[in-house]
Formats: sequence, structure tokens, C-alpha cells
Amino acid sequence: MTNLVAKMSRDDVQARYDWLYQGNPHGRALTWLALDHKTGDAVGCTSVFPRHAVVDGLERVGSMGGDCYIEPAVRRRGLATRLHLQSFTDMRGLGVDFMYGPPVPNNLAALVKAGSRVVTNFKRWSRPLTGRGAYKAMLGSSPSEMEARVTGWPILLFDKITRVEPGRLALEGIDSFGSEFDDMFHRSAASHKIVCVRDASFLAWRYLSSPTQRQIPFAVKRDGELTGFVALEFSSDHASIVDLFCAQDPNLIDAILQLVLDRCLSAGCSSIEVSLTSECLTARRLRRFGFIGRDERGFQVAISARAQGGEDPQAAVLNSPSAWHFTMADKDMDTVFSLPVES
Repeated sequence: MTNLVAKMSRDDVQARYDWLYQGNPHGRALTWLALDHKTGDAVGCTSVFPRHAVVDGLERVGSMGGDCYIEPAVRRRGLATRLHLQSFTDMRGLGVDFMYGPPVPNNLAALVKAGSRVVTNFKRWSRPLTGRGAYKAMLGSSPSEMEARVTGWPILLFDKITRVEPGRLALEGIDSFGSEFDDMFHRSAASHKIVCVRDASFLAWRYLSSPTQRQIPFAVKRDGELTGFVALEFSSDHASIVDLFCAQDPNLIDAILQLVLDRCLSAGCSSIEVSLTSECLTARRLRRFGFIGRDERGFQVAISARAQGGEDPQAAVLNSPSAWHFTMADKDMDTVFSLPVES
């Protein structure tokens, strides 16, 4: 299995396997293999990674789909579709009610053939923070000092016009996750239709035990009380909002976004990006801050078959485009930016 995973990633495969497949507090990964009937060798695989989610107030066992790979010599034979079909058939008996995620286009086609449904899109948004960032976004090259200054004037004006004062909110770095994160999650999740669980045990695993630990968690506090959560990743002068979670309150989301912009600017970043399901409330607030929609991919949901052929009672919610709050933190990778290649 790890040999196939190694062909999908140049990262430390054993570390990723131990962390993602074995260490996930929501459950060990479930994997299906396609075997060569002559040699018995594994020539394809797909996995689901259990991920508890609160769906319309009810906590359920969902899963992120990932690590689907077919050896080049046996591609175009429908193996990916057959693997997905088998996983959909087996999931409920293994304790998983549904699978979801934004796969690469080729894998999405196989998932849809196997019975999953494209519900919404997972979109990347970006925004220049400085004249340097705007110049590079427009022309693809680094500007001179004068060019950066001139290009930055409209951004300074836009920032002044659109600025939201965070009031008593503040970002604080985190080196541990206590029970207050459980309380904040359950309190805030009540305002969401669908959100993946972000309790203390999951957050500690996700950020403090991940192989690369390049993503930095922050608590959002108001007068010392935890009201939200943010995670950021930096690469050179670029920043990514890996996660942003709070109650479904537009004013609170706007204030947190302003805090993030301020933090990234103070860190010397020239641009910032974030990826979200395109119809969630947080995504809809991005335009106010000048974020521009970039590339996107389909976000699919596969609901496992119930006994006696009955439909899942929450199928309508699970298939609702605006119900999902899904970020990069909900995926199966612990980096947004590519890791440098070791010489």
C-alpha cells in the first residue's frame, strides 16, 4: 500500500501514513486495493479517511476520500470506478455514512460513474496585499521599488475604504488545545448546516502532530473568551488561510478576516489565498475584502447505501450546495504550498 502512496507524493510517505492512516482520532483509514489476478500485486488503491461531521445538529461519521491511484499500465480499464463502487458498497458496514471531497478531475469522473454526486465547487480565492503582490499577479515578474509603490496605491485606498475594525477581537498563537475548543466548536457548529468536527483532539492531531507542521494555529478571542479558530501557512511572501471557523455571523467572519489580513501584512506577505466550498458564508464574505475567485474543482458527496434500500434521512442536507463549510484543513494534506525539493 505505501508503495502506491509513494507514487502520488514526494513527501515522507511513512510519516504521512502513520499520521493520516493510523493516527486520525476519528478512525483509521479504510483502503481498497485492485490486485493483478496473475501476480497478486496491488495495481490500484483508494482510501477514505473517517471524519466526523455535524449535519444539521447531528454528529455523524463521514469520511474524506483520497489517495486514489491506478498504475499507468492498467489505466483506462475502469479500475478507479470499480474501486469507488466497492467502497460505496462497503462503507456503511464499516461504520461510515458518507464520503465527500474535491478530488482531481480524472478521479471525480470515476467517482460520479460509481454513484457520487457533484454538490458544489471547491474554489481558490486570492488577493494581493501589497503593490508587489499586485504587480506579480498581473505581470508575473517582480517589480522595482517604484513600480511596487505605484501599483500599491489602489490597494492602500481599497484597504482604507473596506477596513473593518476588529474591536476587542484578537488572534493568539496556540501551543495546546484544551476543553475550551470543544466548547467553542459545539457552540459555533449549531449555526452551521454541515461542518467537519474541530474539537480539541482533532485540532491537536491536525496541527501539532502533522508531519510537516507548517500550518500555524491561532485562537480568535474576545476579551479572553474563545470565539473562533484560524490556521495559516506561509511560504516566502505568500500566505494561505488554511482554516477559518466560527459561528455563522457575517460581522464576526468579517472581523476575523480583517485580523488575518493585518497579521499577514505585518509578517511581510505580499499576497494571500484561501480555498473554500464556494457557496458557504465565509466564501461569500471574501468579495468584500477584494478576494478574486481563481481555479475551482467539483466537490462531490457519496452517500452509502442503507439497509433495505432506504434513502439517508439527511440526504437533502448532504446534497445542498450552501450547506457545506469545507476548507483546506478538512482535506488529507498538511501543506498548501509545495515543499522544497531536497538537493
